[in-house]
Amino acid sequence: MKPTPNHRRTSIVKVLPLLLAASCAALAGEKPNILWITCEDISPYLGSYGCAEAHTPNLDKLAEHGIRFTRAYSNAPVCGVARSTLLTGMYAGSLGTHHMRSYRQLPDSIPAYPRIFKDAGYYTTNNVKTDYNSSYEITKADLWNETSGKAHWKFRRPGQPFFAVFNITTTHESQLADRRIREYVRRGEIPGKPRIDPKGIALPPYHPDLPEIREDWARLHDLITRMDEQVGEKLRELEEARVAGNTIVFFFSDHGGMLSRSKRYIQNGGTQVPLIVRFPEKWQHLAPAKPGETSDRLVSFVDFPKTVLSLAALEIPALMQGRVFLGKHTEAAPRFVHFSRDRMGERPDFSRAVTDGRYYLIRHFMPHRPPGRDSRYGNGVQANWNAWENHFAQGKCDPIQSQFYQPKPAIGFFDTREDPWHVNNLAADPAHLKRIHTLSQALDEWMIATRDTGLIPEPMAPDLAGPDKPHKTLYEFAQSDQYPVAELLEIAKQAALGDREMTSQYLACTNHPHPAARYHGAYGLFLTRSDDAAVRQALGKMIAGDSMPANRIMAAQALGRCGDPDTACHALRREIDATRNGDVFLQALNALQYAHIDDRLTAADWKSFQDKKFPKSADQCGAEMAQRIINDALALFPKRRIVD
Repeated sequence: MKPTPNHRRTSIVKVLPLLLAASCAALAGEKPNILWITCEDISPYLGSYGCAEAHTPNLDKLAEHGIRFTRAYSNAPVCGVARSTLLTGMYAGSLGTHHMRSYRQLPDSIPAYPRIFKDAGYYTTNNVKTDYNSSYEITKADLWNETSGKAHWKFRRPGQPFFAVFNITTTHESQLADRRIREYVRRGEIPGKPRIDPKGIALPPYHPDLPEIREDWARLHDLITRMDEQVGEKLRELEEARVAGNTIVFFFSDHGGMLSRSKRYIQNGGTQVPLIVRFPEKWQHLAPAKPGETSDRLVSFVDFPKTVLSLAALEIPALMQGRVFLGKHTEAAPRFVHFSRDRMGERPDFSRAVTDGRYYLIRHFMPHRPPGRDSRYGNGVQANWNAWENHFAQGKCDPIQSQFYQPKPAIGFFDTREDPWHVNNLAADPAHLKRIHTLSQALDEWMIATRDTGLIPEPMAPDLAGPDKPHKTLYEFAQSDQYPVAELLEIAKQAALGDREMTSQYLACTNHPHPAARYHGAYGLFLTRSDDAAVRQALGKMIAGDSMPANRIMAAQALGRCGDPDTACHALRREIDATRNGDVFLQALNALQYAHIDDRLTAADWKSFQDKKFPKSADQCGAEMAQRIINDALALFPKRRIVD
């Protein structure tokens, strides 16, 4: 049908305002609004990602009108550590914020994206969670125009662009606690019985088929559906205020999760997240694809601050380590994404990982620690943790299910396409030798380039940096020539093998001039379980003469498993009695248990530890975490907690 003049005039009338608006926006330098809607503790368990159990209509609709990223990741599998990267655009290992609840002091030079938006005239709001795991947690009010439970973009000046964050906590792991579920039911936010029949849920291969596990999986999906409703409310607010047409919307989770062996663990289940970004028509030219399409680009949290600053045409600090993945200044996609896992609660740990999107390599620097013997927090809030642990204790788990309670391999290598749950370790498969080498080299290069502070044991940090030291912060120390990161990395890699044939190398490291090298040398000896006289002599020398408490404690831990538990126990008791440092205290309590000499302690000993007082310190949470170990030990006494 040939258009009539009236048809043509109507079309022009409809199109002309859009063209004029776009032209005026360009002339005025109009900025897009940016809205981050975040949830907690879920992997891509959404309908748009193909999750069969999902009922997420609002997020599925958002995906229909936005871009769905299929390979998006959190750089750490726990909230505070992940958020320190989201805030700064820098890896937690670079900053020294890699231990959970550390509140590490950062120098003033470290960027924070909301402050940049605020200084540029944006109205910046955060509702409500911060959890930045650094000194920025203390000064967070300075970063935003408003950060509170009342914070909202609607309070901005007329015409003022906004950057707003809403963090929905409904899917946090704590919400699976029985009393929380009953409260959701009472308020009518989830059904009285799970929407999905628990018996019909396909369990991951690592989870034993137990009623408590099936029930928790079903309730997780109920909570996700409730979270989806809350996302819908935030999106409707944009429409009702008529600002959706100028607002770029991000939706993502703060890391993977949330049942046992997901959150806090460095496998794919703890790091991969859903990510959906919707561009309104006005800003569609900044999108990497058309509405409803997907992107398989590798994206991780370290990229987010640079990307949103670029979308708003704001200056990007040179220290930011990610890559812009949206807009006209999009940078080349990375070949790899990198991950870190360190102390998540009361137990020390040190793992690093890398993926190319399919193959996933994990290097465990503390392989003696079984994953399931980590923090007791999960056991206190979710039934599935206790059910699985009891099932294992009764000898009923199959080999895959048992992995969670067994020591880790030094290297894990997984084909995520064929094995999304990361239960089939291919590290010894000759067919993957070249791939393993490529990813291992990429991991080394990243740790060196970012000057990963994970190679420094947490209790040693205040001996190397602080207000009374040449380097005021751990970050500044790690940037200096006093931190031989490449050499320390090689020493730590060799120590993690615990190879008795390398005993002479470990012994040599105990005399190394750098204190972190001595620590890793002692750890290597701990893994050998050698009762050789030369080993005992070297460890005794460290206990008696090393200047660093962290090294004396690691030497005592090793000596306890290398033939002299009495001397080890006395040494650790001395460290506990003498220290005023909460992180040293925590390390010593762990060492008693890893050395298998905590059976020498009485209930009175544990109670004396419980009564020990420490000065408050913003960047040391060890004393608080130590109380978890003490309370658990007293509750079990005279039995001892199995930790390895």
